[in-house]
Amino acid sequence: MSELRTIQSMDKLKRFPNFDYRVAMRQLFVFYNTSKSWEYVVKAVRTRDKNKCVDCGETGRVLIVHHTSYDSWGLGDWREIEDCVLVCRICHNKRHWNNSVEVPFWASFKRERTKEMEESIQRDLKGFDL
Repeated sequence: MSELRTIQSMDKLKRFPNFDYRVAMRQLFVFYNTSKSWEYVVKAVRTRDKNKCVDCGETGRVLIVHHTSYDSWGLGDWREIEDCVLVCRICHNKRHWNNSVEVPFWASFKRERTKEMEESIQRDLKGFDL
């Protein structure tokens, strides 16, 4: 997996004074989310979870592949597949709202959320017992 080699080589780059780890990891995150390896993981998780939310059983909403931890992120193999579940957007938001997963800074879109996105999340979560 070329992504794994890229991640490993970034550790070597950290010793250079002008190396910005935060920027590099963010770029790698975006790169990996468009890679063939991630596409493979998504297909495998969707197949395993029978294209339905593992939390509520929903099939009609947009379904998201969710990491239960980021320990195997970027591996693109069975370890990452085992670490992921398929959830609908509402259940995905509930999982993050409850902080069930510690999201690394480079995988978080919190700073990029707009007011409209925040309002949408609040609407989705309204009525759920958090």
